[in-house]
Amino acid sequence: MNPLRLIRTVLWGFLGLRKGQEHERDLESARPVPLILTGVMLAAGLVLCLVVLANWAVTHA
Repeated sequence: MNPLRLIRTVLWGFLGLRKGQEHERDLESARPVPLILTGVMLAAGLVLCLVVLANWAVTHA
């Protein structure tokens, strides 16, 4: 599966808005391990961004 398509699939999964034929097609073509690793990396990136933003807000308040 294309890495950008894998990221898009994970991001739609975070939102929980994906339904229909594209969802089924993504699930058929995606392997579990890359999907899980991509999800963990994106979640870690989101947490890192929130921590940096919180630290910036506290130091500039």
